Amino acid sequence: MPFCDQICTYCDFCKMVTSDHTKKEYMKALIKELEYYSDLLSHIETIYIGGGTPSSLDDDLLDAFLEELKLMVDMKQIKEFTIEANPNDVTDNWIKTLKKHHITRVSMGVQSMSENILKFLGRTHTAQIVEDAIKTLKKSKLNFNLDFLYAIPGQTKEDLEKDLNYIKKFDPHHISYYSLILEDKTVLNYLINKHKVDDFSEDLARDFGEIIDDKLNGIGYKKYEFSNYCKPGFESKHNLIYWNLEEYLGVGLNASSQFNYVRMINPRKISVYLNDINDKSLTMHHLEDFNPQLETLLVGLRKTEGIDLEQYKKKFKIDVFKLYPQLKKYIDLDLLKIEGSRLMFTNEGVYLSNQVFVDII
Repeated sequence: MPFCDQICTYCDFCKMVTSDHTKKEYMKALIKELEYYSDLLSHIETIYIGGGTPSSLDDDLLDAFLEELKLMVDMKQIKEFTIEANPNDVTDNWIKTLKKHHITRVSMGVQSMSENILKFLGRTHTAQIVEDAIKTLKKSKLNFNLDFLYAIPGQTKEDLEKDLNYIKKFDPHHISYYSLILEDKTVLNYLINKHKVDDFSEDLARDFGEIIDDKLNGIGYKKYEFSNYCKPGFESKHNLIYWNLEEYLGVGLNASSQFNYVRMINPRKISVYLNDINDKSLTMHHLEDFNPQLETLLVGLRKTEGIDLEQYKKKFKIDVFKLYPQLKKYIDLDLLKIEGSRLMFTNEGVYLSNQVFVDII
């Protein structure tokens, strides 16, 4: 769902602010694409509606789409059904729509609880709106994730501690805590390149990352992936499919799919996507380079449990150290370690992981 009410300064996702007419045309196209993949939908175990901002859709339009989806997918076999949201959109009526259609989990973009940082990022909500949204989520009994950012230009340790204290207060089931990465073609990248805003130092970003790890661990969150933490049993089942390099089907603008050792991506331009769908074109996506041996390693090592060396050898018929002998030096440097049959990063290695990834690639 590539629609937003306003574009944030740091975001490079496929997104747009557009008319109600375009949204309705797009939702019809989504249904048509789903119908095209109808033979695959019987195998679906998780659903994730991301964006953009799916919650920015009118409730009636979302309700109509979910009604169609329910006819195509056996909801009894869905183990997790997530939708992303902005705090402004979390209302009792919206929650009623979600529960009507078997959605089990909400992932809400908070980013910060400091008003000055929210304004800097181009967010449209306030800290009070976040608090009100979380009260509504808790009342609903749905599982919920909160997205936060750190290493934001101008962010102080006091700002970080404020966010962490709010997390303790809110007690969500899951936290995604991302270090802000400068992406090309964003307002923030332009401001930093023009020296209108100072970039965030790498050393301070590492300090912030360690503070986050310590604090969240201390209040009962397990870190199970570089940027993701959960209460026991509340790992994101859908995201683990990505991190375990399992198969998934992407539907909609710029969505990626991966199955039968092939990766495809849909058009990024909405006019192309709508035309291809309406023309019943079966070439609305293009193939992407896909190296499963490499990507299993790259995404698997982002999990704190790492990869299973025996399973890797069984799957690809080759030892990982034969494919990537340079991994051994990082064991000697204490950035990687082997525990039982698993290869994983050490605590120090997590913060220097890019060195390892760049060497492997």
